[in-house]
Amino acid sequence: MGKNVIIIGGGLGGLVCACLLSKEGYKVTILEKHSIVGGGLHCFKKHGVLFETGIHYISGFQEGGVLRKLFNYLNITDKLDIKPLNKDGFDVMHVGSDDRKYYMGVGKENYIRLLSESFPEETENIIAYVNGIYGLADAIPLFNLRFKTESLGYFDDSFLISVGDYISSFTTNKKLQMVLAWDNTLYAGAYDVTPIYIHALVTKFCIEGASRFNGGSQQLADAMVEIIQNSGGNVILNAEVCKIDVENKLIEAIHTTDKKTYSADHYISSIHPAILMDMIEPEKVQASYRNRLQNIENSYSAFTVYAILKPKSFPFLNYNYYYFDNYDMVWHPTVYDYESFPIGFMLITPSIQNQGEYAEKVIINCIMKFDDFKKWEATQQGKRGQDYYDIKQQYQQKILDKVNKVFPGFYDSIEHVFSSTPLTLRDYLGSKDGSLYGYMKDCRNIVKSQLVPRTKIDNLLLTGQNLNLHGIVGVPLSAIVTAGSLVGVDNIINKIVEANKK
Repeated sequence: MGKNVIIIGGGLGGLVCACLLSKEGYKVTILEKHSIVGGGLHCFKKHGVLFETGIHYISGFQEGGVLRKLFNYLNITDKLDIKPLNKDGFDVMHVGSDDRKYYMGVGKENYIRLLSESFPEETENIIAYVNGIYGLADAIPLFNLRFKTESLGYFDDSFLISVGDYISSFTTNKKLQMVLAWDNTLYAGAYDVTPIYIHALVTKFCIEGASRFNGGSQQLADAMVEIIQNSGGNVILNAEVCKIDVENKLIEAIHTTDKKTYSADHYISSIHPAILMDMIEPEKVQASYRNRLQNIENSYSAFTVYAILKPKSFPFLNYNYYYFDNYDMVWHPTVYDYESFPIGFMLITPSIQNQGEYAEKVIINCIMKFDDFKKWEATQQGKRGQDYYDIKQQYQQKILDKVNKVFPGFYDSIEHVFSSTPLTLRDYLGSKDGSLYGYMKDCRNIVKSQLVPRTKIDNLLLTGQNLNLHGIVGVPLSAIVTAGSLVGVDNIINKIVEANKK
């Protein structure tokens, strides 16, 4: 087959695939439904202030980090402005029930030291646990830029213990168990469902290189677009795919809402697989495959509050602040009702160029069930009705009340405030039910919940967060596997490794 590729969706996975294939001589066209490329990377302005939509927190860019190696190969690293988070507390976990704070340190030994200060009687157990998750992460070839085909699925039994069972095997201290799972809202961790390899990878990469994009994550998307265009490819904006023609297990054409038609030799979908299936006539895809993609459980959503701050009114925090009403909320972030919401939040103060002592803005994320806004799922942005905006305002105020309780005087620092709901996530990021992290991975049936790039349509591949792992680390590495389906995974990894020897 030829070397023309169409990628549906200009999110992180689609962009990395496009860059990798462009370096292999493929002509790539990305069809992005929005007016700006990037998916979770894209930034927007409100009252002249730049805000990130999804990627607030990164890792893997430190010296020797896996993403640094990948983007060195793509000649992008030097174009990125990255700010490391506090060494002695890149994440702060605050539990309201006993008003205790726990600090997560950068670096393996530092992480152990800080946790041991909070749990001195548990030091040996903490060391054993950290060595365990490092061992699991180090054993996965793809996430260490080693290639071994049979290990791409992580189906070894040691990877498939539930995260809750794994953590509890090291300590009986209930509070420590919760603290060790402080980051589970970064991957929608469920005590007896999420396989330990996900927790191990996310936790290790955070410990090794927690940082932020200084000035917003759009810079990474823009740098990748430049590579694609310089290689003869195209990124077409405002091009929403609405229908895909399939005959004899091959895509023949793609149609967009502006009545244009596109064709290529190969197609890659970076959008949610369930949404992809809605674009294809049911009889053109194997029924069991379609049903599987449409029925895998999705992770939860979020309500986000964005605040622009008055000058010199709120300190810049070079760390992420996690607040939980009590320890149980670590594992049960969706166990709430209207009266108790929010039971926790993640607060960040994004950094800007020439960042000083005070923050310019704040982003507050609260885990939320899509069902809270399901009543309006058939509505469109800007046309949801006054009742929608009323309840949205009420949730926003409840979150501000909670933050002001944790940070007294926060109200007085706000100049402008606005918010987004699970419907906003669904509509702008193309995520089924506003899901933050796509499909839930289930250790009880990993074959059902974990996808491979190859599909039941011969010239269609999948990429994005619904494959191996979501986020700034997982999606680019999954894109290596997708692009490698055309040019060889070992070929790409070998070139990345060789490029980093120079």
